[in-house]
Amino acid sequence: MKRNVKITLIACLVWVFLVMFVTYNRYASNNQTNVLDAEELREIGALIYEAPVALEPFELVDHHGKAFTEGSLQGKWSLIFFGFTNCPDICPLTMQELTSFYRSLEGSQLQSDTQVVMISVDPFRDDTPTVARYMSAFDPSFLGVTGEFSTVSRLASSLFVATGIMPVPAPDGGVPRNFLIDHSGNILIVDPSGQYRGFMEPNIKRDNIKQAYELIRQAL
Repeated sequence: MKRNVKITLIACLVWVFLVMFVTYNRYASNNQTNVLDAEELREIGALIYEAPVALEPFELVDHHGKAFTEGSLQGKWSLIFFGFTNCPDICPLTMQELTSFYRSLEGSQLQSDTQVVMISVDPFRDDTPTVARYMSAFDPSFLGVTGEFSTVSRLASSLFVATGIMPVPAPDGGVPRNFLIDHSGNILIVDPSGQYRGFMEPNIKRDNIKQAYELIRQAL
Protein backbone atom coordinates (compact mmCIF):
# COMPACT_ATOMS: atom_id res chain seq x y z
CA MET A 1 0.00 0.00 0.00
CA LYS A 2 2.79 2.41 0.98
CA ARG A 3 4.63 1.47 -2.22
CA ASN A 4 1.58 2.40 -4.35
CA VAL A 5 1.24 5.73 -2.55
CA LYS A 6 4.92 6.45 -3.12
CA ILE A 7 4.68 5.64 -6.83
CA THR A 8 1.59 7.83 -7.17
CA LEU A 9 3.32 10.72 -5.41
CA ILE A 10 6.38 10.42 -7.65
CA ALA A 11 4.16 10.32 -10.74
CA CYS A 12 2.35 13.46 -9.61
CA LEU A 13 5.61 15.29 -8.99
CA VAL A 14 6.93 14.31 -12.42
CA TRP A 15 3.67 15.52 -14.03
CA VAL A 16 3.86 18.86 -12.22
CA PHE A 17 7.48 19.27 -13.30
CA LEU A 18 6.62 18.54 -16.93
CA VAL A 19 3.75 21.05 -16.91
CA MET A 20 6.00 23.74 -15.41
CA PHE A 21 8.76 22.95 -17.92
CA VAL A 22 6.44 23.18 -20.95
CA THR A 23 4.83 26.39 -19.65
CA TYR A 24 8.21 28.03 -19.07
CA ASN A 25 9.45 27.09 -22.55
CA ARG A 26 6.34 28.51 -24.19
CA TYR A 27 6.68 31.75 -22.22
CA ALA A 28 10.36 32.09 -23.04
CA SER A 29 9.76 31.28 -26.69
CA ASN A 30 6.97 33.85 -26.99
CA ASN A 31 9.11 36.53 -25.37
CA GLN A 32 12.02 35.78 -27.69
CA THR A 33 9.73 35.91 -30.74
CA ASN A 34 8.33 39.28 -29.69
CA VAL A 35 11.83 40.71 -29.24
CA LEU A 36 12.91 39.44 -32.65
CA ASP A 37 9.75 40.79 -34.26
CA ALA A 38 10.29 44.23 -32.70
CA GLU A 39 13.86 44.35 -33.96
CA GLU A 40 12.81 43.26 -37.42
CA LEU A 41 10.05 45.86 -37.47
CA ARG A 42 12.48 48.64 -36.60
CA GLU A 43 14.75 47.57 -39.46
CA ILE A 44 11.98 47.88 -42.04
CA GLY A 45 10.56 51.12 -40.64
CA ALA A 46 7.76 50.21 -38.24
CA LEU A 47 7.14 50.34 -34.49
CA ILE A 48 4.67 48.82 -32.02
CA TYR A 49 3.91 50.68 -28.79
CA GLU A 50 4.38 48.74 -25.57
CA ALA A 51 0.95 49.93 -24.43
CA PRO A 52 -1.89 50.78 -26.85
CA VAL A 53 -3.23 54.33 -27.01
CA ALA A 54 -7.00 54.80 -26.65
CA LEU A 55 -8.65 57.13 -29.16
CA GLU A 56 -10.57 60.12 -27.90
CA PRO A 57 -14.13 60.64 -29.23
CA PHE A 58 -14.30 62.59 -32.50
CA GLU A 59 -16.76 63.22 -35.32
CA LEU A 60 -15.75 63.71 -38.94
CA VAL A 61 -17.32 62.75 -42.28
CA ASP A 62 -16.13 60.30 -44.96
CA HIS A 63 -16.14 60.99 -48.71
CA HIS A 64 -19.50 59.23 -49.05
CA GLY A 65 -21.04 61.83 -46.74
CA LYS A 66 -21.40 59.41 -43.81
CA ALA A 67 -20.35 60.16 -40.23
CA PHE A 68 -16.87 58.93 -39.36
CA THR A 69 -16.19 58.56 -35.63
CA GLU A 70 -14.03 56.52 -33.28
CA GLY A 71 -16.64 53.78 -33.71
CA SER A 72 -15.77 53.60 -37.42
CA LEU A 73 -12.36 52.25 -36.39
CA GLN A 74 -13.78 49.25 -34.54
CA GLY A 75 -14.29 45.75 -35.93
CA LYS A 76 -11.43 45.97 -38.43
CA TRP A 77 -7.73 46.75 -38.49
CA SER A 78 -7.24 50.29 -39.80
CA LEU A 79 -4.27 51.86 -41.57
CA ILE A 80 -4.63 55.63 -41.25
CA PHE A 81 -2.72 58.29 -43.15
CA PHE A 82 -3.06 62.02 -42.48
CA GLY A 83 -2.67 63.84 -45.81
CA PHE A 84 -4.44 66.29 -48.15
CA THR A 85 -5.47 66.46 -51.78
CA ASN A 86 -3.13 69.32 -52.78
CA CYS A 87 -0.09 67.53 -51.39
CA PRO A 88 2.49 67.40 -54.20
CA ASP A 89 4.58 64.40 -53.19
CA ILE A 90 4.40 62.24 -50.06
CA CYS A 91 0.58 61.97 -49.99
CA PRO A 92 -0.01 60.57 -53.50
CA LEU A 93 3.09 58.38 -53.23
CA THR A 94 1.99 56.95 -49.88
CA MET A 95 -1.56 56.37 -51.12
CA GLN A 96 -0.21 54.58 -54.21
CA GLU A 97 1.96 52.35 -52.02
CA LEU A 98 -1.03 51.60 -49.78
CA THR A 99 -3.13 50.76 -52.84
CA SER A 100 -0.54 48.29 -54.14
CA PHE A 101 -0.12 46.83 -50.65
CA TYR A 102 -3.88 46.41 -50.17
CA ARG A 103 -4.35 44.73 -53.54
CA SER A 104 -1.48 42.34 -52.80
CA LEU A 105 -3.65 40.99 -49.97
CA GLU A 106 -6.52 40.14 -52.34
CA GLY A 107 -8.37 36.97 -51.37
CA SER A 108 -6.81 36.78 -47.92
CA GLN A 109 -8.25 37.22 -44.45
CA LEU A 110 -5.87 40.14 -43.98
CA GLN A 111 -7.61 42.12 -46.72
CA SER A 112 -11.14 41.31 -45.61
CA ASP A 113 -10.64 42.82 -42.15
CA THR A 114 -8.40 45.74 -43.10
CA GLN A 115 -9.51 49.26 -43.99
CA VAL A 116 -7.37 52.13 -45.27
CA VAL A 117 -8.30 55.68 -44.31
CA MET A 118 -6.87 59.05 -45.37
CA ILE A 119 -7.81 61.93 -43.06
CA SER A 120 -7.36 65.38 -44.60
CA VAL A 121 -5.29 67.86 -42.62
CA ASP A 122 -6.50 70.61 -44.99
CA PRO A 123 -10.27 70.75 -44.43
CA PHE A 124 -10.26 74.41 -45.57
CA ARG A 125 -9.91 73.22 -49.18
CA ASP A 126 -10.75 69.52 -48.84
CA ASP A 127 -14.53 69.43 -48.69
CA THR A 128 -16.36 66.12 -49.19
CA PRO A 129 -16.64 66.28 -53.03
CA THR A 130 -12.96 67.22 -53.35
CA VAL A 131 -11.88 64.32 -51.15
CA ALA A 132 -14.21 61.97 -53.10
CA ARG A 133 -12.58 62.95 -56.41
CA TYR A 134 -9.13 62.45 -54.92
CA MET A 135 -9.93 59.02 -53.48
CA SER A 136 -11.28 57.79 -56.83
CA ALA A 137 -7.67 57.42 -57.98
CA PHE A 138 -7.04 54.70 -55.41
CA ASP A 139 -8.74 51.51 -54.29
CA PRO A 140 -12.55 51.98 -54.19
CA SER A 141 -12.72 50.52 -50.67
CA PHE A 142 -10.48 53.26 -49.23
CA LEU A 143 -12.08 56.02 -47.21
CA GLY A 144 -11.25 59.71 -47.43
CA VAL A 145 -12.22 61.72 -44.36
CA THR A 146 -12.57 65.43 -43.66
CA GLY A 147 -14.22 67.70 -41.10
CA GLU A 148 -13.68 70.69 -38.87
CA PHE A 149 -10.06 71.84 -38.64
CA SER A 150 -10.15 71.86 -34.83
CA THR A 151 -11.41 68.26 -34.73
CA VAL A 152 -8.78 67.03 -37.18
CA SER A 153 -6.04 68.88 -35.29
CA ARG A 154 -7.10 67.40 -31.94
CA LEU A 155 -7.26 63.90 -33.39
CA ALA A 156 -3.88 64.24 -35.08
CA SER A 157 -2.29 65.56 -31.88
CA SER A 158 -3.74 62.70 -29.80
CA LEU A 159 -2.14 60.24 -32.25
CA PHE A 160 1.23 62.05 -32.17
CA VAL A 161 0.88 63.32 -35.75
CA ALA A 162 2.45 66.75 -36.26
CA THR A 163 0.61 69.20 -38.53
CA GLY A 164 1.02 72.87 -39.32
CA ILE A 165 0.01 75.62 -41.76
CA MET A 166 2.70 77.59 -43.57
CA PRO A 167 1.67 80.78 -45.46
CA VAL A 168 3.14 81.18 -48.96
CA PRO A 169 4.63 84.69 -49.34
CA ALA A 170 2.75 86.86 -51.83
CA PRO A 171 4.84 87.83 -54.91
CA ASP A 172 4.11 91.51 -54.30
CA GLY A 173 5.01 91.30 -50.62
CA GLY A 174 1.41 91.75 -49.56
CA VAL A 175 -0.78 89.58 -47.35
CA PRO A 176 -0.27 85.86 -48.12
CA ARG A 177 -3.33 84.32 -49.77
CA ASN A 178 -2.10 80.76 -50.16
CA PHE A 179 -0.67 78.27 -47.71
CA LEU A 180 1.05 74.91 -47.52
CA ILE A 181 0.37 72.13 -45.05
CA ASP A 182 3.21 70.57 -43.11
CA HIS A 183 2.48 67.11 -41.68
CA SER A 184 4.21 63.91 -40.66
CA GLY A 185 3.76 61.01 -43.06
CA ASN A 186 3.42 58.05 -40.70
CA ILE A 187 0.93 55.29 -41.48
CA LEU A 188 -0.91 54.63 -38.22
CA ILE A 189 -2.11 51.20 -37.14
CA VAL A 190 -5.35 50.91 -35.17
CA ASP A 191 -6.58 47.52 -33.97
CA PRO A 192 -10.20 46.25 -34.18
CA SER A 193 -10.93 47.48 -30.65
CA GLY A 194 -10.14 51.02 -31.81
CA GLN A 195 -6.77 51.38 -30.07
CA TYR A 196 -3.69 52.94 -31.65
CA ARG A 197 -1.00 50.23 -31.67
CA GLY A 198 1.92 51.67 -33.64
CA PHE A 199 2.97 53.12 -36.99
CA MET A 200 5.00 52.69 -40.15
CA GLU A 201 7.44 55.43 -41.03
CA PRO A 202 7.11 57.77 -44.06
CA ASN A 203 8.37 56.52 -47.43
CA ILE A 204 8.02 52.85 -46.43
CA LYS A 205 7.64 50.73 -49.58
CA ARG A 206 4.76 48.36 -50.34
CA ASP A 207 6.78 45.18 -49.71
CA ASN A 208 7.88 46.47 -46.32
CA ILE A 209 4.32 47.63 -45.54
CA LYS A 210 3.11 44.08 -46.13
CA GLN A 211 5.97 42.52 -44.17
CA ALA A 212 5.49 44.90 -41.23
CA TYR A 213 1.71 44.51 -41.25
CA GLU A 214 1.93 40.71 -41.21
CA LEU A 215 4.44 40.78 -38.36
CA ILE A 216 2.27 43.17 -36.35
CA ARG A 217 -0.85 41.10 -36.89
CA GLN A 218 1.03 37.97 -35.75
CA ALA A 219 2.46 39.71 -32.68
CA LEU A 220 -0.83 41.27 -31.59
